[in-house]
Amino acid sequence: MKKIFVIGAGRSATDLIEYLLQHAADNDWEIIVGDFSESLAKEKVADHPRGRAIFFDANDASARKERFQQASLVVSFLPSQMHTMVARDCLTYGCHLVTASYLSPEIAAMDADAKEKGLVFLSEMGADPGIDHMSAMNHIDQIRAAGGELTAFKSFCGALVAPESNDNPFGYKFTWSPMNVITAGQHTARYLENGQYRFIPYHKLFHETETVEIPGCGTFEAYANRDSIRYREKYGIANLPTILRATLRYPGFCETWAALVELGLTDPNYSINDSDQLTWREWVSSYVSIAPGATLEKSIADSLNISIDSPVMERLAWAGLFSDEIIERKNATPAQLLLDLLSRKLAFRTEDTDMLVMMDYFEYMMEGKTYAREAYLVVKGKDPRHTAISLTVGLPAAIAVRLILQGKIQARGVMLPLLPEIYRPVLQELQSLGISFTEREKEISSLVS
Repeated sequence: MKKIFVIGAGRSATDLIEYLLQHAADNDWEIIVGDFSESLAKEKVADHPRGRAIFFDANDASARKERFQQASLVVSFLPSQMHTMVARDCLTYGCHLVTASYLSPEIAAMDADAKEKGLVFLSEMGADPGIDHMSAMNHIDQIRAAGGELTAFKSFCGALVAPESNDNPFGYKFTWSPMNVITAGQHTARYLENGQYRFIPYHKLFHETETVEIPGCGTFEAYANRDSIRYREKYGIANLPTILRATLRYPGFCETWAALVELGLTDPNYSINDSDQLTWREWVSSYVSIAPGATLEKSIADSLNISIDSPVMERLAWAGLFSDEIIERKNATPAQLLLDLLSRKLAFRTEDTDMLVMMDYFEYMMEGKTYAREAYLVVKGKDPRHTAISLTVGLPAAIAVRLILQGKIQARGVMLPLLPEIYRPVLQELQSLGISFTEREKEISSLVS
């Protein structure tokens, strides 16, 4: 019997765990789910005869040794900074590894050792990153096979609330790791546009957006992700003149977030002494100069160069930034304080429905003509447990686990899901599970930026 050790039983792991349990008997697997909250792990295993839930402290080296020595494969749904520690132990104890997080340089450096031991270390096997990579490679390979020359590629993705649950001025609710949302974009974004390098520093990131139309779903705005350029080599399109990976939000979110960034309220790098002695209004007022006789609201509007009755100011007021309520958290960073405030206002409720929206855009030349191809994916959550995030992050990782343990992935080493032996069967099975792209293509007369 092969043992699969799943570390982390949070929201994103629900469909992963259920899929593995559903396939456990046919493949003679035992699924062990470890979490710091044993009750959460038990909830996800639900007394399945092929499953076992345990308390697990991922920082406990002896506990990792005990579990990894018995495991054929480890799935890590831990915070991304903990994956390197897990990967090192997977090398030591000889087990495959699957994660949904971005591949770190530290894990990438383990490639030769993983190959020598015959192990698969598969990263970025979720939604974004994950499904986006597989869709991109599927279309890029199709275009090449038909004799086309790719000239532009753009990928857009957003984890959002569904329109029917979009009931607040921000047009957003926390459907995944909230602190990641608060600190998103703090590294300069890099991409290529018509052969020209574009660099967008953090303080400008949410001002420089692109409008994206998703058929049947509406209009969104997109801001550039951290580093699009590095994917040219990974996708085998090293000379491509235009490549952009970007995040989708409902209209209005980015201008509001730009204001929060400009005010300095998203900074995670210092703590405010005795923050629990301040009101929210007093905290915010410490970031602006207030002239005699001026109000805080007018001073903030002036510092942002916007009208005091603008939608941005209305959203900031709705969020509670001008409240006289006392802050509860002590010695907190600005990012932590903002998270505390917005977590109450932008909470994802059990009656809400989340939604993942993705679009891939390709331009290519073939036989003297230029074509544009678009591929759209819209996935809505089924219920409070089977959210869009759980479905689109958990299922690709789970399918990859099955393919690895069934010997259907022959490649070894550290990898992303860019190989046909990975992306083809995964995309095909996702389609059978209701996660599929809609495509459209047309001939165009000139490049579209």
